[in-house]
Amino acid sequence: MSQQGIHPELERRLAELEKPEMQGAGFGMTDWVWLMALGVVGPAILLLWGWS
Repeated sequence: MSQQGIHPELERRLAELEKPEMQGAGFGMTDWVWLMALGVVGPAILLLWGWS
């Protein structure tokens, strides 16, 4: 593996992403509901349907 540091462009992009104002807002209640519905409840229903 090369002993060089991180590419300057990659380092610049990482520095931008570390700024709090560039990270966006957190999840709201609607986001959590959709996450649970599509990521937990939906697959569980499909599993139960497949077993029956």
